[in-house]
Amino acid sequence: MSNVYRFDRRSFLKQAGIAAVAGSLGTATSIQAQENGASRSSGSGYDFDEIYNRIGTDCSKWDGQIERWGDQLRIPMGVADMDFRVAPCITEALQERISHEVYGYMATPDSYHDSIIDWNERRYDTVIEREMLLDSPALLPGLLAALRAFNPPGAKVVMQTPGYNGFFSTIRKGFVIEENPLREVNGVYEMDFDDLDRKLAQDDVHTFILCNPHNPVGNCWDRATLTELGELCARHNVIVLADEIHCDFVNAGHDYVPYANLADDLVMNSVTFKSASKSFNLAAFKDAYLFSHNPEFMSRIRAVGDNATINSLGIIASQAALEEGDDWMDAVQVYLSDNAAYASRFINEQIPHMSCNQPEGTYLAWLNVEPLIERIGAVETAAAETAASGPDQDEVTPEAIVERYLIETSGVKINPGSSYWGSGRMRMNLGLARPLLEEALGRIQSAMQQA
Repeated sequence: MSNVYRFDRRSFLKQAGIAAVAGSLGTATSIQAQENGASRSSGSGYDFDEIYNRIGTDCSKWDGQIERWGDQLRIPMGVADMDFRVAPCITEALQERISHEVYGYMATPDSYHDSIIDWNERRYDTVIEREMLLDSPALLPGLLAALRAFNPPGAKVVMQTPGYNGFFSTIRKGFVIEENPLREVNGVYEMDFDDLDRKLAQDDVHTFILCNPHNPVGNCWDRATLTELGELCARHNVIVLADEIHCDFVNAGHDYVPYANLADDLVMNSVTFKSASKSFNLAAFKDAYLFSHNPEFMSRIRAVGDNATINSLGIIASQAALEEGDDWMDAVQVYLSDNAAYASRFINEQIPHMSCNQPEGTYLAWLNVEPLIERIGAVETAAAETAASGPDQDEVTPEAIVERYLIETSGVKINPGSSYWGSGRMRMNLGLARPLLEEALGRIQSAMQQA
């Protein structure tokens, strides 16, 4: 893929923005990285340290945020995709396909579904039969189809909070969110099974959404936790809808346990949602899949509508990734695990008014910014701005004030935890080159030292 874009004044100015960031790093950062044990990429053959310019490609993470925040934004760490070049096997497969210059209707080949089945068995010992598998253009459309299959209109859907904000908007398309808050004990999140038992016992609850590994708190739920959860759901006849789209990102010392690998009776009460798009950074291609060992569940989901229309080039890209991308996935997993360890250590030791536990999985960090909220008077500012904005506007949260404050003082964008129902928290994307991560954290450090 070429990194040369159409020249016009708008894209030139935007590219100048990242050039300034890269220039501010200079060779010193690269040299420092090498002195700190930095043959991070050399062992794998992939240069994840490369700062790859995405500006001018209309990407949400960079262009969309620059459009909103202007030149004060230097490093966006919000939207959950990665800034790395894709695995070479993906580019090669796409180039081969587009060299045939007819792009008509495409029949999904059996080899595509075989690649999904083989990947899950090869890497996780999860057995998926072809009839258990259903295509979906993305995770959330597949989840919505399942919600419509198993819930009457207006039913409550139980989900754990903090939680992925995409769940909120999806549930609200005909249903009601029933919150099961996670408990934070000494900085570690755990499930509140007593509260969950009460929520599942309600007559109008039919489904529970599990996120594993969890976005945004980063937990990889262990087998005992998943089993207790599954037994509760089975006792109350509540179906588990398991979002496992982050499953390929597990940090050192932790394990991902697929829900579909639990005891048979629990597995039969579940549907799992996955995609190569998160693992291999292919979100633009809109390909995902879901599966269940319960044939009745799959029949009910198929009956609610056509979820099988997926992107043709996405099929090519995903199949190449799943068939030939193991070494790239292994390498990026190590790199991101190192990023998580570095970021959590730096934040806890070097940045005032913030703290962070190292995530077990995903490439997302969940920051505690309660001291910063108090330091800058974010609660009072949020209340004043909410009062001034009028009744038809969304409430301004203290976390949104922190988001703006960090952009104005450091040029770094991270997401307000309130978007995930996380009070006093922020979500940071670590899926970027280490030199850029070091620059971002250094900028925040300088800003916090003056807060």
